[in-house]
Amino acid sequence: MPSRTLAGHLKTCDGQILWANEDAHSLLGFPLGALADMPLGDVLPRGPQTKADSEMGPSADMQVPARGAIDVHRVALRAHHGRSILVDMRGERMDDRCILWTFGLAAQGLRGERLDTLSRHDALTRLPNRIPSIEELGRTPHAHDSDPHRFLAVFYLDIDRFRDVNDRFSPAGGDAVLREVARRLKTALPPDAVAARVGGDEFALVVSFTSRQQCEALLQQLLARLAHPYRLQDRSARLRVSAGVALMGHGEQPTEVMLQHAQHAVFFAKRAGGSQVHFFDAAQALEEQQEQLIRQRIKEGLVRNEFVLAYQPKVDMQHGVVIGFEALIRWQHPERGLLQPAAFVPLIEDHELVEQMGDWAIGEAVRQAAQWLALGVKTSVSVNVSPRHLLRPDFIERLTLHLGRFPQLHTGVLELEILETTAIKDFGAVADFIGACKELGVPVTMDDFGTGYSSLTYLRQLPVTALKLDQSFVRGMLEDAEDRAIVEGILVMARGMERQAIAEGVESAAHGDALMALGCTLGQGYGIAKPLPADQVPDWIAGFERAPLWPTADKGQEGVTG
Repeated sequence: MPSRTLAGHLKTCDGQILWANEDAHSLLGFPLGALADMPLGDVLPRGPQTKADSEMGPSADMQVPARGAIDVHRVALRAHHGRSILVDMRGERMDDRCILWTFGLAAQGLRGERLDTLSRHDALTRLPNRIPSIEELGRTPHAHDSDPHRFLAVFYLDIDRFRDVNDRFSPAGGDAVLREVARRLKTALPPDAVAARVGGDEFALVVSFTSRQQCEALLQQLLARLAHPYRLQDRSARLRVSAGVALMGHGEQPTEVMLQHAQHAVFFAKRAGGSQVHFFDAAQALEEQQEQLIRQRIKEGLVRNEFVLAYQPKVDMQHGVVIGFEALIRWQHPERGLLQPAAFVPLIEDHELVEQMGDWAIGEAVRQAAQWLALGVKTSVSVNVSPRHLLRPDFIERLTLHLGRFPQLHTGVLELEILETTAIKDFGAVADFIGACKELGVPVTMDDFGTGYSSLTYLRQLPVTALKLDQSFVRGMLEDAEDRAIVEGILVMARGMERQAIAEGVESAAHGDALMALGCTLGQGYGIAKPLPADQVPDWIAGFERAPLWPTADKGQEGVTG
């Protein structure tokens, strides 16, 4: 009976061996358990490495990519007692970012060459498992490396929601579909092109072209071919594919770099909804990289308490009283000074950071209201909630925790503001959100009303407490008859539905007069006050109510609205 072929396994993290199987100990001649906690550099060949390199792990030609695997052939490992053994190694990145190294004795002669060939190909599709380098392309029969007028393209094809195919056909059926994808790609490509399977449902193609138009035409042909139904027994399915393309002059960049660019491009194709084609754009990639750096800096800023809230008053203009404040976030940047929301909020609107920032703002607003109450100032605070934040499954749970920290606060001290466009897009979820907030005693206001074109029937189903007139209409109502008509129409709608109406954009006493003439008594804007630091709020309230901007104010009916 032939002897069993030993297959050694080493799990490493940060250059340290965390675990080794029995075969690894046998191949390297170490007592069982001796390899654990040993630096990987102790068994790797020294070669040209420095001592620091040896301690950190594999040399440069053995670096495992973030996605995929690497095969290294005929590596001389240092075994026990100074011996060395010649092995073939494969390194794969694991989910916990550690690396699993698999190795066995290197095969010799023709058998070794065959095993080397097999190791470079995907067992399922028989395609290569990596794309060729520029040097390897130059050795092909159809090489174009001497033609300065040709382009080289790397396509990165990512099948959208391939797990649905596995659910429909079973994993074995999914494998059959992947083999058919590989067949369609190979038969559609020109002779000088290369197709590789570089991930579970991801393929990379390297193709030479004379123009971008030729590149786009071939890509569309490929996508059309991949879109044809896939049939297995009595079932069929269609695939949607997102494609990223890196197109450059032949030899301008290594194919490995172009593959990274194509992967970056497919990210944008996915973000656009999938089943899209996106060409790599260096300027866009640089902008995205800069945005990522800023987002990282925002995350650090939250940890370092660099963000603050400013509070803009909301007043009853007719009765000369303050009815509350809107909390507006600012970034007290240590190098750039005080930054307004426009400098950072747009970068995180579609990122989980907007949820973290919103949660922080709610907690800080509630804390500040409690601090004012301790000083004898009883007022409400409203906080803007982003669409992404309000749809979080744990939003109400977090809101309950924030309110529970300060049981001394009265019901309604915290108000939330949502955009009208958010309510239109996710009506059912927003309606549930508003209802849950009302149960906690937290009223919800619809912000920027008038920009989302809500119907009266639609709006009636949302139990919002108030409507905020968009400031663009309010600012223009003194000179523009259409803006004035819109403001008047919204006020009629609000009264008909028994909702409060608050006007943003009150830039002057004249704006306040015009609004009150139409029956709107609640206002907010620079004509009343700019956003204030928290410590200035108590004195500002006292000063405003002592000498209101509209001297005819009647304080006998506090809080009455139009």
